[in-house]
Amino acid sequence: MNGVVVDVDDTLIDTGQRIHKLWNLLLNREIPKEAAETMSLEQIFMKFATREQISRVQEFQKRFWDLLLCLDEAGVESLRLHEPIPDAADILQSWSKKSEIVYLTGRTENMQSLTLNELKKFGFPTENTKLVMFKPEDYARPKGEDPSGPTLIDTKSKLCSDICKNYNVMRVIDDYPGYFPIFQKLEIPDRIGFLRAKKYKPRDYLDRGATRVIKTWKELRNETPMQ
Repeated sequence: MNGVVVDVDDTLIDTGQRIHKLWNLLLNREIPKEAAETMSLEQIFMKFATREQISRVQEFQKRFWDLLLCLDEAGVESLRLHEPIPDAADILQSWSKKSEIVYLTGRTENMQSLTLNELKKFGFPTENTKLVMFKPEDYARPKGEDPSGPTLIDTKSKLCSDICKNYNVMRVIDDYPGYFPIFQKLEIPDRIGFLRAKKYKPRDYLDRGATRVIKTWKELRNETPMQ
């Protein structure tokens, strides 16, 4: 069966307002929205955290991921700030008539119902689709709980490899350049970088194995996964 692998956050759903709110909540202060959109987690924390907060970095590191992954109730509440990325739902609905849509997301399995409800609310196909998610324990290393554990790239690689064993994956779309060496190694023919222009440049995707980069979903409106 032909399949299309699609990331969720910042590929289908704009998380910008939510991430900004979570940083404000975590650090108990207002930080510039631009910082949340352009800086790495480490850069934001070191620039805007107080000296006392920096002295408790591991505690705040764990708290950030618990909020983001809705392991903390405040993280669930903040999902209301998400917005759909224009044109993505209509295009996936069209593709879903000929190929199975596989949502491969870094969200964790405790967010399954929340994610399916959100996809439905925003008009994305959920019938005859597959939702592949990380496990909470996959974040032990980012949280600082197990420095020897697998990286998020390791986990994404394993999950994507398993998908490719069950589907003839013709196309993958993702917003994070660091995952494209995985897609190239798996020989997925159409590897599309969805540009996050405030954080990355097209070259960041192309140099890591993307076959092309798009700025909007509208650019894919007249295509099918077989093209």
